[in-house]
Amino acid sequence: MASAQIHAKASVMRYVTLLLMITISLSWPLCISAQAQNMGPDESYPDVEYEKPLSQEQLSLVFSGKTHQGSYNFLNRDISTFAFKETTAKDGRIRHVQQGHVDTGTWNIAGDQICYNYDDPRLLQACFKIYARGNCYYHYQVSVEGTPQFGFTARTIIAGQTPSCEPSLV
Repeated sequence: MASAQIHAKASVMRYVTLLLMITISLSWPLCISAQAQNMGPDESYPDVEYEKPLSQEQLSLVFSGKTHQGSYNFLNRDISTFAFKETTAKDGRIRHVQQGHVDTGTWNIAGDQICYNYDDPRLLQACFKIYARGNCYYHYQVSVEGTPQFGFTARTIIAGQTPSCEPSLV
């Protein structure tokens, strides 16, 4: 009789386990979907597919005659720091300083893009669409088709301001 009771309890446990597994497997996609909806997009970075970059007028207000401090998303030219400062003078000249290395050249605004052309022939002209988050400016390099590519290349603030973006800039 004890063996029959053990066998009956084992059958019930297998049945309950099977029902539990079916319930979990059917509800799991709903849990993931609800969690994904609650999370939403990462709001700390601009969504270039849905947001508009700064306009020509906004670019002029933010960059003309200003010095920006910022950090790159990459390292290059044997420079071991991401931090830089760049002054965009009202007369169209630029001065870029990174780890003591100074580059000069010119800058201009073309529609909703800011373009930099450095005197150093090893540095090609590059244009960017700029997106704002608080007082932080995200620079997205523009492809030859005119669309932002590969995520932001740099993030800046106007020198002297406390950044409202995280992580804080150097």
